This record gives sequence, C-alpha cells and structure tokens, in this order.
Amino acid sequence: MPTLLSSDGPPVLLLTVAGVMAGGLISQALARRLRVPAIVPLLVIGLVAGRDSLGWINPGVLGEGLGVLVGLAVAIILFEGGLTLRPEAFRVAGRPIQRLCSLGVLLTWGLSSLAALLLFPGLGGKAALFGALVIVTGPTVIAPLLKVINPRQRVAEILRGEAILVDPIGALLAVLTFEVLLAGDDIVGMLVYRVGLGVVLGGGGALILDWVLRHQDAMAPDLQNRTTLVVAVVLYAVSEGLASESGVLTATLAGLVLGWRRPPGIEEVEEFKGHVVGVLVSMIFILLAANLDLDAVRALGSHGFLLVGAMIFVVRPASVFLSMIGTELALREKLFVSWIAPRGIVAASVSSLFAIELGADGHQIAAMTFAVIAGTVIIQGPTAGWVGRRLGVLESAPAGVLVIGANEVACRLAQALHRNGHRVLVLDTNYASVRRARESGLPARRTDALDDAASDSLDLDGIGTMLAMTSSDAVNRLAVRLYANEFGKGRVRALRTRYSPSREETPSLPPWLFGERLGYEDLITLVDAGATVEVAAIDHETTVTDVMRDLHGSEPLLATGSDGLPRFLDEDDALTMGETLFFFAAHDGEA
Repeated sequence: MPTLLSSDGPPVLLLTVAGVMAGGLISQALARRLRVPAIVPLLVIGLVAGRDSLGWINPGVLGEGLGVLVGLAVAIILFEGGLTLRPEAFRVAGRPIQRLCSLGVLLTWGLSSLAALLLFPGLGGKAALFGALVIVTGPTVIAPLLKVINPRQRVAEILRGEAILVDPIGALLAVLTFEVLLAGDDIVGMLVYRVGLGVVLGGGGALILDWVLRHQDAMAPDLQNRTTLVVAVVLYAVSEGLASESGVLTATLAGLVLGWRRPPGIEEVEEFKGHVVGVLVSMIFILLAANLDLDAVRALGSHGFLLVGAMIFVVRPASVFLSMIGTELALREKLFVSWIAPRGIVAASVSSLFAIELGADGHQIAAMTFAVIAGTVIIQGPTAGWVGRRLGVLESAPAGVLVIGANEVACRLAQALHRNGHRVLVLDTNYASVRRARESGLPARRTDALDDAASDSLDLDGIGTMLAMTSSDAVNRLAVRLYANEFGKGRVRALRTRYSPSREETPSLPPWLFGERLGYEDLITLVDAGATVEVAAIDHETTVTDVMRDLHGSEPLLATGSDGLPRFLDEDDALTMGETLFFFAAHDGEA
C-alpha cells in the first residue's frame, strides 16, 4: 500500500497537483497584495519549488500527462483569448492600436527572429517561432501595471488595446509557424491539411455553437457556459486525433470565429471561462516554471542577456516608432509605449507546449522565451512609473468613478459625471438595468462586482473612486471592503439604506456616501418627485448647509476641484471657490 512518502504512484501525483494548486492560490493572493502582475509570483514560486531547485514540485511525475495537460490548457487559454477579439475592436481602436496590431506585429516578428538568429545561429528556421512567441504582451501583465502607474488615458488605451488584440493575433502566428516547422519536407501539403482542418473544425464548430447560443430554446441557459467549454475541449481533442499538434490551431480559430460572431450571452460565457482560465493559468504556469530546464537557461550565457536587451532597447522601440509614423502620438508618448512591453503567460504556455514537441531546440526556445518574460517584467515593470513621470505621461490622480448599481439614482449621478468629462463605469448583475444604462450612453457591464475574478478582468484605468449605490446594504458594504484594496479606504463609499447599521456598529467602514443626511430611499423619493442631478460652479466660499438653504430642496452630492478628483460631502463640509458641485435639484430648483 503506497504512503505519502512514496517516490512514485498516485500519492505523488496527488501531492504534485495539490502543490501546484496551492502555489497558484498563494501567487494570486500575493499579486493582489503587492499590486504586481500575477506572473511574477507564479514564476518565482514555480522556479523555487521546481525540479532543479527545492524539488517540491516535479512535473516529471506526470509523465506523458504533462504534455496532454499543457496542450489542453493552452487550447482553452487561446480559445478564451480569441473570444476577446471583436470586429468592432479594430473599428473603434484608433489608428495607433491598429498600426501596432498590424505593422507593429510584423516588425516585432521579423526583428525578434533576426535577433534570435544572430545570437543563436543554430536555431535556423526555428528563430521565426521564437519571434512569433514574443509578439504578445497580454492583458494579464499590462492591466495590473497600468492600474499601478496610472498613465494618461490615451496612452493607457493604446497599451491596453494592443495587449487585448495582439494576444490572439500573436498566438495564431506562433501556432501557424509551428505548423510550418512540423510540415517537414511536404510543407505545402501538411500545412494546407493542418490549417484546413483548423478552419473546418474550428470555424464549423464555432458556427454551430453560435447557432445554439442564438436559439435560446435549444439549450437551458445554465448549460451554455459549460457547453461552450466542452465544445472547445472536444474540438481540440478531435483535431488532435486527426492530425497531431493541430488542436491548438483549431481551438484558437474557434475562439476567434465565435468572438467575431458575438452571439447573445457571450459575455456570460467569457466571464465563466475567465474563471476557468484563471485556475488553468495559475496551475500551468507553475508547472511550466517548475519544469523549466535551468541548464538550458544557463546555456544561453551572455547571449541571453543580449537577447533581452535587444528586445527591450531595439525591437520594441523600432516597431513602435516605425508603426507610429503618421499618427498623432507625441514623442514622449511614443517613448513611453516603447518602454512598456512585458511578455506574459500566453508566450510562456505556448513556448512550453512547443518545447515538449520539438525536443532540444524546443527547450532552447522555451528558455529564451522565459528569459525575455523575466527580463521584460523585472526591468520594465518596476521602472514604468519612473519613466512615465520623467516623460510627463502619468495622471496626477485618477478622477474616474466606478459605480456599483445601475438603478435610476446611480445612473443619474453617473450620467452627470460622464457629461462632465469623468471616466465612468457602471456595474450591475441585472441585464435589464445594464441595458438601460447603456442606452442612456453610459459604459456599463453586466457582472458581479463582488466576484474577485470578475473584478480582476475590469478595465479600471483612470478610475480611482468607487461608489456602491445599490438598494442592498450587504452588497454595498461588501463592495467597500473589496475595492478599498484597489482604491484605498478614503476613495470608497457605500450608500446608506434603511437596513444599514449605525456608524457605531460599523466603525471599521468609511463614512456613508452623502453622510447620514441622504440614503437610498431618500434619493428614490427625490427622483420620483422629478429631481435631477445638476452641476454648478462654486464662485464664493460656502458650505453644504448653506447650499441646501439657498437652493431650497437641493441636496449636494459630490464636489470636484481643479484636479477633477471627486470629493465626498458631509453635512457641514465647506465648498471653496473654483470647485464644481454635483447636486440633486428639486424640479423647480435653479443652479
């Protein structure tokens, strides 16, 4: 009977899987606490606990199952990535993002391949595979970085948009390059067969799934998320059965087609798959880091450092400046975009999958890819804020507002903020409320604001204040606790309801939004009476109490100064000259 101390058998496999899951959880917690991309603690824990270090996690015990697990995980990750590539993304992205994701991709591919070939001549044609792998930056590394450094909105949108769009594009190019390398002597026939298989299976499967999702009577709504995941896995498995190593391409194309079709309910599917991918990414990345051949990394020698330097100081700036010719970006913005290009989990996952299939050359490519990932994250991440401040492209304070709740009261305040130049994002779980908010012109998402995984996927660049304005006291207070870690305790407020406890019962929470004078039910009464949210410039020193007295029936809500940062108002707070006041005005009130 095997024991926990056995050197092989089910207990070792079980402990390996358990260790990987625990390491993933610890990494995610550390990333949130330290406000760094999750890839940093994942990489550190994987390398430290791996087979060539402490030996606590040895992926080798999985045998052939490691390749199967990595291949399946990569297929699901790339399928989910393909869902994010929407047709409207290119139309509304703006010229800089379009250029980075077209000409910039080709330049990065070509220059990276050339650098790899010059430094490691033995790679031959496989240098093109490395070049394709390091195209992607990825939202999982860019988004946390942007939250911390808070660049100006245009720069943040360019970096975020590039990361989202280039992820599936770079992965698809890497998979196609891999297929070319596998084709061997019969390169045309095998490539046509494998790509054709991917197009037929991936595209056809996605179209069938699109039809199912569009016909709500064909399947129970609660099965749609699981069905989508199962279809992605089945397409990958069938493709692998028909042609070895074709499954990843099939899954990627299926995600791209389904993402472009955008059937109803696809947002819920993306959210569900985001949870699955989050778990897979944590597990797979630790396994890959633990399985990394450190001898192959050491064998890179000084050329490995030169490769990382070339990627940071030559390839990225050249691709940005050449692709940005003719755009409206200023020199300092181009320089900043040139500095921010940390590689992420997709590059590591795909390179490790290829390493398993390509043998010695594959392990060298994986080592080179991990070197670039570690180098770009370690060098560019900590220095991004310093570079941004030197170039003058960082915001002094994020003046945007996250509003939890899409009810009438919350939307009226959000609309007033939005009209006055504030970035606003409204969240709610009610589909009808979110739809009405969108129809009124507000950026709104149907998502659970209290879900940690869902909140991680939110685009909160430029947002520094959270207002919890639902009718549920429990939801409001939980939102305050969750987003205090994101924005700071002084920048989050919950709206008081009739069921809210007294301040004495909740001393650890920030004061109520609008203090004790206004609760949810009071605001609903004002709205029902025809009150509207108005905006006025303060031209003399006054107080909240004076405004309430002078403008009979009005209720001050927020004030903003020259920096645009919203300021919460209690009963006796002062208002200074030059501030902008947002207030509920009675139907016959005048600003």
